[in-house]
Amino acid sequence: MQRRGFTLLELLIAGVMTSVVLGGVTMSLSQLGLSKSISRQRLDAFSRCDTALRTIRRDIISVLRRDDLFDTRLRILNDTSNFEGRLVDRDELLLFNSSLRANKEIDFNGEGIEYETQYRIDDDGYDTVMWKRRDPILDDNPLGGGVATPLAKGVVSLQLEAYDGESWVPQWDSDELGIPHAIRITIAAIGSVEGDDVNPPFIELRTVVPLDRIMPPADLFEEEEAEEEETGDDGELGLGSENADGGAPSGVGGFPTDREGEPEGGSKGGDTFIFTDPDGNKHEIPLP
Repeated sequence: MQRRGFTLLELLIAGVMTSVVLGGVTMSLSQLGLSKSISRQRLDAFSRCDTALRTIRRDIISVLRRDDLFDTRLRILNDTSNFEGRLVDRDELLLFNSSLRANKEIDFNGEGIEYETQYRIDDDGYDTVMWKRRDPILDDNPLGGGVATPLAKGVVSLQLEAYDGESWVPQWDSDELGIPHAIRITIAAIGSVEGDDVNPPFIELRTVVPLDRIMPPADLFEEEEAEEEETGDDGELGLGSENADGGAPSGVGGFPTDREGEPEGGSKGGDTFIFTDPDGNKHEIPLP
């Protein structure tokens, strides 16, 4: 029995088929890795946007509302910039708000619950970072002081718009316009994971924060002036009230008198006053 081997044509066909299969597997693995990289970048960008959006929203909701304009401030400064050939918003936000979270995690830091809070986006030479500045003292210089910390890296755009009841305004100052009805926040960020390819995805999130424009009730304390008055009651000696001009009590020697001018409960003789108590005892009191 003769054994027949593979012909050259069969070997060529088998080689071509093997190359096609291996090429398909390689292409599938490459696409799978690229999809995984894009998903990681999009998740990273979404996380950065969400962190910045939640933080700004929490501070805007707690904005101070006072009858004194020194303690009430919400300012939106409209600005733009270029990022990788794209025009993006770089608005700045300044507000006075209340917060129970202190700047430093220590037992006692001497800080109150009212802060100057400011947000802005700056390029540090390596990456684009959103910064948050908090000053625990409401002073005459709201644009300086406090502690500035990086809030989220990779945030490239911040757009803030105030609603005045009819339209969205790109710039606002509460010193002139008061507290707006709402604030619309739009944040964009890119996701960059070490080892991934260039051109990361661009993620944008938006939310609307309604504001309560009614001031909380003020703490008013009514001081009641009580008039102290000592009166005679069942044998107890009572002194007369002061005169309208703030002088000495009315009566003779500080004692109340009857309608005819004679001291009640006694008689007047010379430079002394004889006072008779309810028990019938007489007391001689010199007059001033």
